[in-house]
Amino acid sequence: MRSFRTITRAPATLCSGVAVASVLAYAGLLVGGYKPIAVYSGSMVPTVRVGGLAVDRVVPARVVRVGDVITFQDPYVHGRLVTHRVVRIFHTSHGLAYRTKGDANLARDPWTISLPDRVGRMSFSVPYAGYVLWYAHTREVRSALILLAALFALSAMLRRIWREKPVEA
Repeated sequence: MRSFRTITRAPATLCSGVAVASVLAYAGLLVGGYKPIAVYSGSMVPTVRVGGLAVDRVVPARVVRVGDVITFQDPYVHGRLVTHRVVRIFHTSHGLAYRTKGDANLARDPWTISLPDRVGRMSFSVPYAGYVLWYAHTREVRSALILLAALFALSAMLRRIWREKPVEA
Protein backbone atom coordinates (compact mmCIF):
# COMPACT_ATOMS: atom_id res chain seq x y z
CA MET A 1 0.00 0.00 0.00
CA ARG A 2 2.86 2.37 0.80
CA SER A 3 4.49 1.91 -2.63
CA PHE A 4 1.18 2.74 -4.36
CA ARG A 5 1.00 6.00 -2.39
CA THR A 6 4.59 6.80 -3.29
CA ILE A 7 3.96 6.12 -6.99
CA THR A 8 0.78 8.21 -7.14
CA ARG A 9 2.07 11.11 -5.05
CA ALA A 10 4.45 12.54 -7.72
CA PRO A 11 1.92 12.64 -10.61
CA ALA A 12 -0.80 14.00 -8.32
CA THR A 13 1.53 16.73 -7.06
CA LEU A 14 2.58 17.56 -10.63
CA CYS A 15 -1.03 17.76 -11.86
CA SER A 16 -2.01 19.91 -8.88
CA GLY A 17 0.93 22.22 -9.50
CA VAL A 18 0.08 22.59 -13.18
CA ALA A 19 -3.57 23.31 -12.33
CA VAL A 20 -2.65 25.95 -9.75
CA ALA A 21 -0.09 27.56 -12.09
CA SER A 22 -2.66 27.67 -14.91
CA VAL A 23 -5.29 29.31 -12.72
CA LEU A 24 -2.77 31.86 -11.43
CA ALA A 25 -1.58 32.64 -14.98
CA TYR A 26 -5.17 33.09 -16.17
CA ALA A 27 -5.96 35.36 -13.20
CA GLY A 28 -2.76 37.31 -13.87
CA LEU A 29 -3.82 37.90 -17.47
CA LEU A 30 -7.22 39.19 -16.37
CA VAL A 31 -5.74 41.45 -13.69
CA GLY A 32 -3.15 42.73 -16.20
CA GLY A 33 -5.94 43.90 -18.53
CA TYR A 34 -5.70 41.05 -21.04
CA LYS A 35 -8.63 39.06 -22.38
CA PRO A 36 -8.09 35.50 -23.66
CA ILE A 37 -10.14 34.53 -26.73
CA ALA A 38 -10.35 30.94 -28.01
CA VAL A 39 -9.95 30.65 -31.80
CA TYR A 40 -12.43 28.27 -33.44
CA SER A 41 -11.68 28.63 -37.15
CA GLY A 42 -8.66 28.53 -39.40
CA SER A 43 -9.15 32.00 -40.88
CA MET A 44 -6.06 33.39 -39.09
CA VAL A 45 -3.63 30.54 -39.89
CA PRO A 46 -0.60 30.75 -39.57
CA THR A 47 -0.79 33.68 -37.12
CA VAL A 48 -3.23 31.87 -34.82
CA ARG A 49 -4.14 28.24 -35.46
CA VAL A 50 -7.42 26.51 -34.65
CA GLY A 51 -7.53 25.82 -30.92
CA GLY A 52 -5.11 28.63 -30.17
CA LEU A 53 -5.68 31.32 -27.61
CA ALA A 54 -5.51 34.91 -28.85
CA VAL A 55 -4.67 37.12 -25.88
CA ASP A 56 -6.06 40.61 -26.45
CA ARG A 57 -5.26 43.85 -24.70
CA VAL A 58 -8.17 46.31 -24.64
CA VAL A 59 -7.11 49.55 -26.34
CA PRO A 60 -8.91 52.68 -27.54
CA ALA A 61 -10.22 52.16 -31.08
CA ARG A 62 -8.45 55.31 -32.27
CA VAL A 63 -5.01 53.65 -31.80
CA VAL A 64 -5.84 50.68 -34.06
CA ARG A 65 -3.71 50.72 -37.22
CA VAL A 66 -3.65 48.77 -40.48
CA GLY A 67 -1.96 45.44 -39.79
CA ASP A 68 -3.25 45.10 -36.21
CA VAL A 69 -5.13 41.91 -35.32
CA ILE A 70 -8.32 42.88 -33.48
CA THR A 71 -11.26 41.05 -31.92
CA PHE A 72 -14.72 42.46 -32.56
CA GLN A 73 -18.38 41.47 -32.63
CA ASP A 74 -19.44 39.63 -35.79
CA PRO A 75 -21.86 42.01 -37.59
CA TYR A 76 -23.91 39.03 -38.90
CA VAL A 77 -24.02 36.69 -35.87
CA HIS A 78 -24.99 38.27 -32.55
CA GLY A 79 -22.69 37.32 -29.67
CA ARG A 80 -19.96 35.81 -31.84
CA LEU A 81 -16.46 37.26 -31.72
CA VAL A 82 -14.18 37.52 -34.76
CA THR A 83 -10.39 37.92 -34.59
CA HIS A 84 -9.07 39.29 -37.92
CA ARG A 85 -6.43 41.67 -39.23
CA VAL A 86 -7.27 45.28 -40.14
CA VAL A 87 -6.49 45.79 -43.85
CA ARG A 88 -7.94 49.25 -44.40
CA ILE A 89 -9.14 52.23 -42.37
CA PHE A 90 -11.02 55.09 -43.96
CA HIS A 91 -13.10 58.10 -42.97
CA THR A 92 -16.86 58.20 -43.50
CA SER A 93 -19.50 60.73 -42.56
CA HIS A 94 -20.19 58.58 -39.44
CA GLY A 95 -16.53 58.35 -38.35
CA LEU A 96 -13.81 55.78 -38.98
CA ALA A 97 -14.66 52.56 -40.79
CA TYR A 98 -12.54 49.40 -40.75
CA ARG A 99 -12.12 46.58 -43.23
CA THR A 100 -10.74 43.30 -41.96
CA LYS A 101 -9.47 40.02 -43.38
CA GLY A 102 -8.42 36.68 -42.01
CA ASP A 103 -4.78 35.88 -42.86
CA ALA A 104 -5.77 32.55 -44.46
CA ASN A 105 -8.69 34.02 -46.42
CA LEU A 106 -8.21 35.01 -50.06
CA ALA A 107 -10.70 37.88 -49.92
CA ARG A 108 -11.39 40.51 -47.31
CA ASP A 109 -14.38 40.16 -45.01
CA PRO A 110 -17.77 41.08 -46.54
CA TRP A 111 -18.37 43.82 -43.99
CA THR A 112 -17.12 47.25 -43.17
CA ILE A 113 -17.33 47.85 -39.43
CA SER A 114 -17.19 50.73 -37.04
CA LEU A 115 -15.56 49.91 -33.73
CA PRO A 116 -16.79 50.79 -30.25
CA ASP A 117 -14.66 53.14 -28.13
CA ARG A 118 -12.48 50.26 -26.94
CA VAL A 119 -11.49 47.11 -28.81
CA GLY A 120 -9.31 44.06 -28.15
CA ARG A 121 -5.99 44.12 -30.00
CA MET A 122 -4.08 40.84 -30.03
CA SER A 123 -0.84 41.00 -28.03
CA PHE A 124 0.22 37.37 -28.39
CA SER A 125 -1.20 33.90 -28.89
CA VAL A 126 -0.78 30.56 -27.13
CA PRO A 127 -1.11 27.43 -29.31
CA TYR A 128 -3.67 24.81 -28.20
CA ALA A 129 -4.64 26.71 -25.03
CA GLY A 130 -7.94 27.71 -26.63
CA TYR A 131 -9.06 24.07 -26.42
CA VAL A 132 -8.65 24.21 -22.64
CA LEU A 133 -10.70 27.41 -22.43
CA TRP A 134 -13.37 25.99 -24.75
CA TYR A 135 -13.77 22.71 -22.86
CA ALA A 136 -13.65 24.42 -19.47
CA HIS A 137 -16.91 26.15 -20.39
CA THR A 138 -18.75 22.90 -21.14
CA ARG A 139 -21.22 21.47 -18.65
CA GLU A 140 -19.49 18.08 -18.64
CA VAL A 141 -16.07 19.45 -17.65
CA ARG A 142 -17.53 21.72 -14.97
CA SER A 143 -19.49 18.78 -13.55
CA ALA A 144 -16.36 16.61 -13.57
CA LEU A 145 -14.35 19.31 -11.76
CA ILE A 146 -17.05 19.68 -9.10
CA LEU A 147 -17.18 15.89 -8.69
CA LEU A 148 -13.38 15.67 -8.36
CA ALA A 149 -13.32 18.43 -5.75
CA ALA A 150 -16.07 16.67 -3.80
CA LEU A 151 -14.20 13.35 -3.97
CA PHE A 152 -10.96 14.95 -2.75
CA ALA A 153 -12.79 16.61 0.14
CA LEU A 154 -14.57 13.34 1.02
CA SER A 155 -11.34 11.32 0.94
CA ALA A 156 -9.59 13.88 3.15
CA MET A 157 -12.42 13.77 5.68
CA LEU A 158 -12.55 9.96 5.68
CA ARG A 159 -8.78 9.74 6.13
CA ARG A 160 -9.04 12.03 9.12
CA ILE A 161 -11.89 10.00 10.63
CA TRP A 162 -10.27 6.59 10.05
CA ARG A 163 -6.73 7.63 10.97
CA GLU A 164 -5.26 5.46 13.68
CA LYS A 165 -4.88 7.29 16.93
CA PRO A 166 -1.33 7.42 18.27
CA VAL A 167 -0.68 5.02 21.12
CA GLU A 168 -0.20 6.93 24.35
CA ALA A 169 2.62 5.67 26.59
